[in-house]
Amino acid sequence: MKAKPIQIDALAKQLQTQYKAALLYGPDFSVVTDCANQIKNIITPNPTEFSLIKVSKNQLKETPSFLIDEANTISLLADKKIIWLKEADNTHTEAVEIYIDNVKTDTFLLLTADNLLKSSSLRNYCENHPEVLAIACYEDSEKDIRLLINTTLKSNGYTFSETVLDVLCARLNENRLTTKNELDKLITYLGETKIITTKDVEAVIPDIKNTTIDNLCFAVALGKQTEADKSTQILLDNGEAPASIIRLLMMHFNKLLLATDMYSRKEPMENITKKLLRSNQYMLKEAFISQICLWQKSFVIKTLQLLSETEEQTRNNNLPPEIILQRTITMVSGLARKLKKR
Repeated sequence: MKAKPIQIDALAKQLQTQYKAALLYGPDFSVVTDCANQIKNIITPNPTEFSLIKVSKNQLKETPSFLIDEANTISLLADKKIIWLKEADNTHTEAVEIYIDNVKTDTFLLLTADNLLKSSSLRNYCENHPEVLAIACYEDSEKDIRLLINTTLKSNGYTFSETVLDVLCARLNENRLTTKNELDKLITYLGETKIITTKDVEAVIPDIKNTTIDNLCFAVALGKQTEADKSTQILLDNGEAPASIIRLLMMHFNKLLLATDMYSRKEPMENITKKLLRSNQYMLKEAFISQICLWQKSFVIKTLQLLSETEEQTRNNNLPPEIILQRTITMVSGLARKLKKR
């Protein structure tokens, strides 16, 4: 059965009684992880090593019967178990089918995956099975982030003006996990105070968008290696996964691909920037125009291919993901500098 991330809480009872499994997939790792944690907390609010069993795809490859064997193993130390298979893909479809058809215990199977095409056997099976929940997780829009901030703070009893909400939206990242972490910091800072001011926000939450993600993407696309390295380190220090950083770069270069295509069709720069830049990116307008003029469509496509390969390598390579990430950032930044010399 198909559902949306916003429906998870409303489906809490069904998750506990009706569904045997859930598949969470999509290009935005932070949304996938956040939704997975929501479901995990619904099934087992206080998970232990006996109630939460994490399985790697390599582990399942070595022992195809692992899911059903683990599910049918009764634990004396946990009322209900979750088996969490990360990086699920089409090679696991048969194992999931066998699990759903044969599981006899009160065990829940949680599957998280990258983006799955409509033709994906795993996605199709889960979307069409009445006892499996399939949720597509895509990048949060500005509207989604605004709703998340508003709902989180109001549910905790805080009051604030629209100006405060605007400042929060401008400073917080589209990455849902980072946004939630920053809101937790703000709540801790406020203590018993229930009225939030812009000074409170400025004292606790750094301008994440303008100092990290935007700076990283724009620095890489303009060949500014030192700035790119600095922003990358900030993101890593704040717990951003290398694969997630690659996805952020892919989003930017996908936007740049659209921009170069629009520019090649003689669309005015003013229209391009209005359509593709967020409202709080106005200060970056000239830098974005410089990128449009610098990058030819063919080079953007090659860069996106490289980024896609890099994302795969961060998950399936013996080298540390941070080194793989840095190597690709250096390569793309170097290409930008070469383009400037042409």
